[in-house]
Amino acid sequence: MSDVDVGGEYDWPPTYTLKKCPRTKHIKFKASVKHGLELVVPIRFNQKNLPNILEINKEWIKKQLAKIQSQLALIGEKKLPEKIELPCLNKIWQIQYLKTHHKKCKLVLNPAGDIIIYGEITDEKCFQLLNTWIRHEAKKILTPLLNTASQQTHLSFNQLVIRSQQTRWGSCSTAKNINLNYKLIFLPLELIQHILIHELCHTKVMNHSEKFWHLVSCHDPLWKEHNREIRSAQKFIPNWVE
Repeated sequence: MSDVDVGGEYDWPPTYTLKKCPRTKHIKFKASVKHGLELVVPIRFNQKNLPNILEINKEWIKKQLAKIQSQLALIGEKKLPEKIELPCLNKIWQIQYLKTHHKKCKLVLNPAGDIIIYGEITDEKCFQLLNTWIRHEAKKILTPLLNTASQQTHLSFNQLVIRSQQTRWGSCSTAKNINLNYKLIFLPLELIQHILIHELCHTKVMNHSEKFWHLVSCHDPLWKEHNREIRSAQKFIPNWVE
């Protein structure tokens, strides 16, 4: 893929990123707080057609950009957290930041189980340490949850990989390898379990056909409600999580 930043500010035409993807046959539009407006196009796409394509999709684009601005206003300034709360475990870690003469910045747990970050503290170093710690916790939390879900549904998988995915909560390959987004651990337990069931069902049915959703419903009777809630689940993720 190649990234090209094109366009103006928030007036028309908008600022966007153009990505050329060999697997893409048609133009795809994406909009997110982190990446803004993205256009995914085929490798041989003729950029002379861009003005007309933007104009055709103008109303949709403006609505998405307005949503992004509203979300940015709600997020506010990124600050170091005072605690980490994971509803799925019903657990809270308090965080202390201690500036010391140690050249390195380190994260440890005290006897009470709270998080202490000490050393030459900067916001950037602290965010990096916290995100690394969260990734390690995600593997410890999601692995047994997936194993339990697999046993309960009688749907087996080959391998679990924890990733930092930007647009997906999870995915499943034809080899029955399941990828899970580490940010899942910030979601309520019932939504995590819905995602686990969703991916396990893909070990039997790789598409989203009626057969697939019927299988999901057999293991998650409230799947429609959970599926709707997942669409706005980003609200559970703290703004410091990368």
